[in-house]
Amino acid sequence: MCKRKGFTLIELLVVIAIIALLMAILMPSLNRVKKQAKSVSCQGQLKQWALIFAIYTNDNDGYFHTREFGTGYENMWPQFYLPYYKDHMMRCCPAARNPNVDFGPYGTWGQALGMAQDSDWGWGGSWVPKEGFFGSYAMNRYMLNKTEPEYWRKIGVKNADQIPVFLDCMYVAINPLPTDAPPEYNGDRSNQMQFSCIDRHMASINGLFLDWSAPKIDLKKLWTLRWSRTFDYSGPWTTAGNVRPEDWPEWMKSFNDY
Repeated sequence: MCKRKGFTLIELLVVIAIIALLMAILMPSLNRVKKQAKSVSCQGQLKQWALIFAIYTNDNDGYFHTREFGTGYENMWPQFYLPYYKDHMMRCCPAARNPNVDFGPYGTWGQALGMAQDSDWGWGGSWVPKEGFFGSYAMNRYMLNKTEPEYWRKIGVKNADQIPVFLDCMYVAINPLPTDAPPEYNGDRSNQMQFSCIDRHMASINGLFLDWSAPKIDLKKLWTLRWSRTFDYSGPWTTAGNVRPEDWPEWMKSFNDY
């Protein structure tokens, strides 16, 4: 007679417990790898935007485009540069591509085409992406070709590696002040700086600078960048401005200081 071999109930439960333990150990690492992959993909996408901006400025004597505030979406960067790119999803960071997710670090901004400029921007919403004006990147408003002294206007300026052009954001454009307070929580958006001070890529965001580099930007470093020609990059939220560790919101206290 052949004796039937098999697992006992206790052996089966032990195997299941071991698998569950391994999954619990591996899942945080797998999630981190997934986030790192999206961050690298985001940086690659920003390099594509570098090419778009470089082509445009090279064709226009080094100058960026001009836009009057208060005009329609057709004069904002997503529509203005549309002849230079085909995939509308290029306006979205790979970690924030869902138009139905509103607010927060992984949300998108947007407006259905044809809506009045002063209407609700529909942060998220049910509209189909190809039919809307949407994204999860922003352009630095001081990159416009305007004659006021605070505007950068063109390429080929000093400290280009400290001048943000295009970056992760919860809104279509950004013009922060050095006195803008940090967000009380990840996704708070009470002022302009908070639109980009989001933990989208592991305590950082990605950005494109005027030297066409696309590095990660630690969140506290945002206050030290040269947003405009008149921006005080040693303001009250920098170590040069004597900010104290306890001044930061709880969720940002462990981040690198600048």
